[in-house]
Amino acid sequence: MIFTFYKAQGLPVGSSLVEEDKLSLPTTLLKKAKAKGAALLLPIDVVIADKFASDANNKIVLASAIPDGWMGLDIGPDLIKTFNEALETTKTII
Repeated sequence: MIFTFYKAQGLPVGSSLVEEDKLSLPTTLLKKAKAKGAALLLPIDVVIADKFASDANNKIVLASAIPDGWMGLDIGPDLIKTFNEALETTKTII
């Protein structure tokens, strides 16, 4: 669903999977998180590929820089590091 978040914010998502019928949800969730002072960790980097196949060309890019014809498939190493750091001090995960 992350690419739905990005498309709702006007960021390029290439040919990533987007839930077109849910484009209003990310805005609502971001507003609720902000109002509650909750951290909503969104990917800063993603693994992209030029097709959904085991022999696809792939690379890591900023989540805000997915080129046309490429699709986001997974979180990148920077977000993994961020998640690990956040989990060290987190008391509640929803």
